[in-house]
Amino acid sequence: MPKQSRGSIADTIKPMTFHPGRIQGRAAFLPLKSLYQDFVWETKDFKRGLGGWGLSFGLELITILLGKESLMLRVLRERKASWILRALLIGVAVSFVSWGGYSLIRERKQTYAAEVNGTVIDMKVYTDRFQAMVQQYRDAFGPQFSEKMIESLKLKETVLDHLISQALITQEAKRLGFYVSDEELREAIQSIPLFQVNGQFDSRNYERFLRYKRMTAEAFEETYRDELLVTKMTNLIRENGARVSEEELRTIYLFENERINLTFVKVSPENFRNRVKMTEAEAKEYYEKHKEELRTPAQVKIQYLLFRPSDVEGNVVVPPEEIKRYYESQKERFKIPKQVRAREILLKVGQDEPADKVEAKKKKAEEILQKAKATKDFVGLVKQYSEGENASKGGDTGWLMKGRIDSATEEALFSLKVGDLSGVVRRPAGFSIFKVEEVREERERSFEEMKDQIGQFLKREKAKSEASKRADDAFYALFRSRDLERYAQEKGIPLKTTDFFKEGDEVAELGRNPSVQASAFSLKVGEISPVLSAPPNFLILKLLEKKDSRIPSYEEAKEEVHKRLEALKADELARQAAEDLLKQVQGGKSIPELAKEKGYPADETGFFNRTTTVLPKIGPVSEYMTLLASLTDQNPVPQSVLKTKEGYFVVRLLSTEAADPNKFEAVKKDLEKRVLSQKQEEFFKGWVEQLKARAKIHINKELKSS
Repeated sequence: MPKQSRGSIADTIKPMTFHPGRIQGRAAFLPLKSLYQDFVWETKDFKRGLGGWGLSFGLELITILLGKESLMLRVLRERKASWILRALLIGVAVSFVSWGGYSLIRERKQTYAAEVNGTVIDMKVYTDRFQAMVQQYRDAFGPQFSEKMIESLKLKETVLDHLISQALITQEAKRLGFYVSDEELREAIQSIPLFQVNGQFDSRNYERFLRYKRMTAEAFEETYRDELLVTKMTNLIRENGARVSEEELRTIYLFENERINLTFVKVSPENFRNRVKMTEAEAKEYYEKHKEELRTPAQVKIQYLLFRPSDVEGNVVVPPEEIKRYYESQKERFKIPKQVRAREILLKVGQDEPADKVEAKKKKAEEILQKAKATKDFVGLVKQYSEGENASKGGDTGWLMKGRIDSATEEALFSLKVGDLSGVVRRPAGFSIFKVEEVREERERSFEEMKDQIGQFLKREKAKSEASKRADDAFYALFRSRDLERYAQEKGIPLKTTDFFKEGDEVAELGRNPSVQASAFSLKVGEISPVLSAPPNFLILKLLEKKDSRIPSYEEAKEEVHKRLEALKADELARQAAEDLLKQVQGGKSIPELAKEKGYPADETGFFNRTTTVLPKIGPVSEYMTLLASLTDQNPVPQSVLKTKEGYFVVRLLSTEAADPNKFEAVKKDLEKRVLSQKQEEFFKGWVEQLKARAKIHINKELKSS
């Protein structure tokens, strides 16, 4: 495919057709919260600047500043609306905007992260993406997040690998002659939610974003063009690189829907603690080998000034006209969406429910629907058939609000009138049938309804702003003296002192606030922090004392050493006992008889699907799935014992229930979609690995050693 000339749109060349992006992994889709908040603050100020002069003058000014008009600025004049690529490009947009751009540079710099076939990945791009990913995990895990997780999850390697893969895909796409046309780029940028107002592209938001990112329009558009090219190439390879036959699907169906029942005996390490023998020499040897694991973490003791909005809220006055202005400017927020109250018959479907069982539930739901159509006593059917928690209340759903329920229920309910029946609705919980009882249409809440609530909101915001200002004033006053006690006495501000705490500990009034703890552990003794946020409060802290991380002496750690070594030895004795039982079971002995002879608990799991990763009465066994999949009537005993946090398990296949081959056709379509997606992803990963194998990749030594 010939390349399009730069800066022009060749109408005679049709851009390659591609489907909505399916980039896998969380790294590609990071939250926009932080960027959005900063951007919104800048947007407020913008109204007094360029935005107030009108779009036309603003475009002229941007054009002068940039030296020439970019593609998007040309398009802004045209005001063409198009939605062709909107669905495809939202995912890429989120990835690009939140990452801060692909931003591969072509000239080698000293601060590079990696070089891929001559293309240099800037260290700043790597750092920005790494920090964004760390923040994502920090938000997801909260207080449980630690620096060790960065290593265990290999976040640094993941980010660098992602950047290298992007570079290789871009290079290969260009080598093969693929490109992203100006029209595709225009559609993509216009579809980014951050640049829209009420679902429509807003040129001012686009210009503000460029200013916020300190990027020219050309730089952003060229970089984003590469992002789209990666998505285009990714989808092309995925969609054309894998196929699945009906025979393969049938084999997978029969395997996944076969159910098995295991008999097992459990050997718990707790039963062996009283048999453990330990010498002082062994304990000291364990200490020497595991010193680092016994290391005590660093601890700090801090003093902090607390600036609470609640302390100043009583003095805040909000004029009535300000409340009215806020109401008029935010009317959209005060709309109450359409609401529906209905009755529901629910047939529950478990997450790991076999396909044949799901199909049976669906068929039963369809039969109930026919009965509902033939009777006026829907409540009677609810009591007879529904498995929902609201069955005892006649299936009453309460008021359901548009936009706040699952999409399947919303689609089914909000098109119905009072008295109407829905069809059979597949929801996350199972199959549902609804009958609409009442409908409340969308309405706008009046100023009288909202004025008290708005007044309280504005009062809190003003109090928060005043508390923040007081904290800022305090910081500037304390910058040199660092005397928090004197300042607290002079201003009447609460001064708190903590006990020693380590990272992750909960601190009174501060909780496990990550920014507070990060600041506390980064300061030197006597230093003060900048103003920190511990919602709804603000604070300035001072590091009073710090205990460095250290390895305790043997005498200090002796009790813990004995405890750990005892558990280790008990576990080893349990493992040996379980493996001895396994040999006897493999030799033909019965598990129940052996369990009775040894005094161990034995039981049956009950039937479960072969693909289940959590076995009934045993627990999570995902690492043993291949082992369990190999069990047959001819080979009923696995080659090893199963280990969980509860202990060791010796298992034997007791019986099987074959899948119903007649139900294959009913699930074939969904199964094909899933299997094909898995194979496409595997093929794509293999293709990228081939690119890496042929590429010349040089990684910065600092990253290799970090």
